This record gives sequence, C-alpha cells and structure tokens, in this order.
Amino acid sequence: MRRKLCRLAAFLVLALALTACGAGGDTVERFAEANPGSGENIAIPGYEKLDFAAGKTAQAVNLKNPPENACTFVLTLTLEDGETLWTGEALSPGEAFTRITLSRALDAGEYPATLHYDCFSLNDNTPLNGAEIQLTIEAR
Repeated sequence: MRRKLCRLAAFLVLALALTACGAGGDTVERFAEANPGSGENIAIPGYEKLDFAAGKTAQAVNLKNPPENACTFVLTLTLEDGETLWTGEALSPGEAFTRITLSRALDAGEYPATLHYDCFSLNDNTPLNGAEIQLTIEAR
C-alpha cells in the first residue's frame, strides 16, 4: 500500500511539473455560451491599444470571438514593419485568448501594430471575410 502511495505521489509531482513547464502557451477561456448567428454578419471586436509588459513574451490579453458569430477566428498580431509577434489557434464563438506568448519580448515603448482576423465558417471551415484592426501596443 505504501509503495502505491509513493508511486501516486511521484506521478502527481511529475504531472504538476509538466503542467508548469507547459505554462508558456496561449490560454483560451470560454466567456459565454455560443449562440451562433446566421453567418450573414461577423462581429469583429475593435481595439485601440494593447497594454503589454516590457521585456516579457507572456502577455495578458482579452481577445474575444463574440458568441453570436457563426465563425471561428484565427488572429495574427503584427508590427508595422510586418514582423509577426503572435498567431493564435482557431478561436470559437464565445471564447477569448486571455494569455498569449509573443515571438519575442518588446522593449518599453509604443509600437504601431495590426490585429488581423481570418474568419472561417463553423459548418465547413471555408474562409469568410476577414478584417484588420490598426492599434498601438504600449509596452511598459
């Protein structure tokens, strides 16, 4: 019995360590139950500014796909010079990225950037209209 408890404890410690090591990825959270619309209109959230921590790749964000959309979003954040800082996985309606990992840390300052939305049908994953939002990244 003692041997089983030791094995279980070792397994739990290993699982916790692996979870902590993998904590560098993006985090997606459901903020509302999806209630997909007709697909005729796509609600694109607008952002004027993203506040980032300077010198870090892990960033807290709130990038949403509204629950009424009948599409998934694939988001890409690029700097004005075209450098891609981040591309997310497909985001379903009612979900939001709450934590992302940039390709590199930014020094303190303001950066003109674009958040590009690629939209895909929920039914068959066909590409739909997308959008680009011009914004400023403020790293402090």
